Amino acid sequence: MATTAEKIWTAFFESHHLTNTTFQTRWFGEQSNPTEVQDLTDKILAGDKISTSKPLGYYSSEGEQIPQVGDYYVLLNADMHPVGIIETVVSELVPFFRVSAEHAYNEAEGDRTLADWQERSKEKFSKQMKKYDRTFSTNDPVVCEEIKLVFKV
Repeated sequence: MATTAEKIWTAFFESHHLTNTTFQTRWFGEQSNPTEVQDLTDKILAGDKISTSKPLGYYSSEGEQIPQVGDYYVLLNADMHPVGIIETVVSELVPFFRVSAEHAYNEAEGDRTLADWQERSKEKFSKQMKKYDRTFSTNDPVVCEEIKLVFKV
């Protein structure tokens, strides 16, 4: 029997005549912090959060593919239930210190300024990379992604 995420994906890809029959799920924030996950999910569903970023080193450490333009994901909320489908519309490598104020604003976190984004992200990225016995530097590349909500449950 298909899960809800499978049903949502199947209906979406058939109605949009897509060829990729498999899907991935995705949530934003730390799964161990459901309040954060739900807050970010709500911002995506409201159209406020349209950008996200992670250090390039995260992807190689996790063995994860870097999101590519045209990738689709079933968006999960804090309860890990599907609430929509998002598409990657921009994915680029940018040195941390060159991330734009526009990108920082579009992440819709903190006070949405570049200075705040830099402060919060440097701390967050440093903690993420420490899990892999790696350090994070402001010279390191960051995967800056722009997403679009293409289907809402």
